[in-house]
Amino acid sequence: MRAAPGQGAEPVDVATRETTVEVEALRVRLCQTAGLERHVDREALLRDEVPDEPPYWMHLWPGAIAAARLVAREGALPAGARVLELGCGLGLPAIVAATRGARVVASDWHRAPLAFVRRSARLNHCRVELVQMDWAAPAVRGPFDLCLGADVAYDAGAEAALVAALCELVAPAGQVWLADSVNTARHTLIERLRAQGFSIAVRQVREWEEERPVWVRVIEGRRQ
Repeated sequence: MRAAPGQGAEPVDVATRETTVEVEALRVRLCQTAGLERHVDREALLRDEVPDEPPYWMHLWPGAIAAARLVAREGALPAGARVLELGCGLGLPAIVAATRGARVVASDWHRAPLAFVRRSARLNHCRVELVQMDWAAPAVRGPFDLCLGADVAYDAGAEAALVAALCELVAPAGQVWLADSVNTARHTLIERLRAQGFSIAVRQVREWEEERPVWVRVIEGRRQ
């Protein structure tokens, strides 16, 4: 998830733990935060008019699992495909893409999650390049065969910059995969992508979060 400028301070001395996430036929070893609740100031969220945004990147969002399933599909990525994950957080889709043989760059607004992705890549014996950047000012050079994002489109205010970044970074005939479990009723993102020449298919898939079913909107786009 992407924080607004000046918010979402980097956590200090974050304890970590290793978990295993099953994605289709893959068993992915993922580095996560231990004691996530200690990093969320619930009183401030209720008390302050404009509280600091919690470190959402620490959570494994349903959208990340759905996006990872897309990447894990047999034949989903050609050998050596160049893949960029925007707002990677814990980077599950990026790790799956790398284990599938893609050349992967994982990017995030914050520095801290990139350290987690680095550890997860080592655990899974794969290579992921890491870049700290805001997609409003991309610090990587395209084109990419696939740009993907998991639960990054929740903020309507960041939507125009997200689409502009995709237009800059996606190769001709390249693809965009976006999986979101938050604010999925908003259709302006789909309209913006279509206006920029992407053919779009939209569907709903069911994932699980803390033993509860969650519907995830999956947007699959191809540049014309």
